[in-house]
Amino acid sequence: MRWRGGISSLTTVWLLGITCLELTAAVELLERQSTSSGPFSGEFCDYTSFQASVVGSRLLMFGGNLTVNKGTNSKEKRQLEPGFQFFSMLLNQTISATSNVSSYLTREPDPSAQKKIASMRDGGSYSYNGDIFFYGGEQLFNAGDDGTIYKCTPTSENIVWNQASISGGGVNRAITKGASVDASTENKGFYFGGQNTIPKGADSSQADLVLNDTFVNNLVVVTFSGDKQEFTNISAPVDKVNPLAQSNLLFVPAGKEGILVNLGGIDSTGSGAWDTLQVFDIGSSTWFNQQTRGNLTSGRSRNPGSGTCSVIVSNGDTHYIYVYGGSNRAPGQSQLAILTIPTFQWATVENSNFPSKVNAQCQISGQRQMLILGGRSSNSRNDCGQNNFLEILDLSSLTIVSNFPDNSPFTVPAILVTLASNGTGPADGWTDPDLEKLYEVQYQTLAQRNKGSKSDKGAIIGGVVGGVAGVILIGIVAVYFIMKNHRKKSAQVVKEVVAEVNRNSAATQPFLGQPSPGFPSPGLPSPGYPSGYGQPQEHYKDEYAEAPANQIPAELPPQTPSSRPMELPT
Repeated sequence: MRWRGGISSLTTVWLLGITCLELTAAVELLERQSTSSGPFSGEFCDYTSFQASVVGSRLLMFGGNLTVNKGTNSKEKRQLEPGFQFFSMLLNQTISATSNVSSYLTREPDPSAQKKIASMRDGGSYSYNGDIFFYGGEQLFNAGDDGTIYKCTPTSENIVWNQASISGGGVNRAITKGASVDASTENKGFYFGGQNTIPKGADSSQADLVLNDTFVNNLVVVTFSGDKQEFTNISAPVDKVNPLAQSNLLFVPAGKEGILVNLGGIDSTGSGAWDTLQVFDIGSSTWFNQQTRGNLTSGRSRNPGSGTCSVIVSNGDTHYIYVYGGSNRAPGQSQLAILTIPTFQWATVENSNFPSKVNAQCQISGQRQMLILGGRSSNSRNDCGQNNFLEILDLSSLTIVSNFPDNSPFTVPAILVTLASNGTGPADGWTDPDLEKLYEVQYQTLAQRNKGSKSDKGAIIGGVVGGVAGVILIGIVAVYFIMKNHRKKSAQVVKEVVAEVNRNSAATQPFLGQPSPGFPSPGLPSPGYPSGYGQPQEHYKDEYAEAPANQIPAELPPQTPSSRPMELPT
């Protein structure tokens, strides 16, 4: 009883300690939320052109344009926040989107004050080994040269900023409004299209100059390995790929090394890639086109327009791309379009409760929740207090929800079940037959391919070594039985020789005393080998070449004929 009581006391103390830690963390969170109206210097209006990355359990948001309402005075309303925007939000906490979501945000220290980190808008971000790399974008202050980008390393205590160099031919950082995607399973990042900029170097008085009349038709690839990053530039063929700005680039786990799907955006005519998509095969570095079907029209707009954000969710070999918002969608119109792959069919979701968003950022959390971050209303720019910083879309129920997180598994919405079951390919056929071949290959991640390659090499080496060892073993066994058979035959021949000697010896001379069996007494002279001895010996030599040619010992007495052996083997 005393032992049980001791354990019970220790357990109670341990539980009380855990409870205290949890209460302390909760109090700190409540204190932070209650002592401040949030990370903004005024009432939140909108936040656009920023980059978002998830590292561990933290959502990090960098750069962009933040506008707040600082009062009723028209000069104060919708003021652009100066400097570098940097916010974080913990994804392992319970969030209710019905409250002021900005209270869950933390405004991180401005790194540009001490480390001259660039303020940037647009551009792309890529996460690798706990680091976040930034590429492209329009830089506002303390801009670096063409060959310098920035990276940050979030730790449990702070965030460390450093510069990184662009290595590789034909690549510089002076490009903005492109489409970026982080292909973490391939240790790669991609940045397509956009517009050229003229960097201002260290001049912090003005931003980079964007050349609005230019549209770039290049795909920049960054490959991460160890502590290095290598940039390459792949020019897209003009007959396959239309130069776009502000499009959506998505990584689809299909084909040998994955594919990229580029959609939306705008070009020099104001159109984007909606009816015909641009598809890039990573393994072969080849561009394809694929025609889609389905109605994207909502209200007076044929398609969502530019300024959309998107995520992808997979269900086996079928993939669903959720595209939200857009410059062509007004409140009351469809804000959500979904593309099913590989049938390549569009579906729109009509829901008047969906808030209109332009230039927001979308991130997927768990298996079924899409976080719609920032953005502005496509209907009015005077909506401070009505545009929430965060909206949460349930990818299965297709509704805006308020509770986060939801760890339930993804289920295919009813509206998509029919589209996904229409076949294993596009209803109108493949625009490019070679694209169909990509879907015949089961995708494996880079780690899985490397593991399989090592296993294959090991199997090959093991097979070769095993084969050689087997041949050697078989040879040894064969030699053993051959030698054993030879020894039996040799013993038989020797016995026949001995018998012949005995017969000849008995016929020519008597035994004296106790001579060796089959041989005359060594003390008596002998005229030579007994008759017939040499013939069996010659037969022995011809049939078994490995036997000694002559077994005559050297210690025979001089009077003994040199051909007489002292002893025969038994």
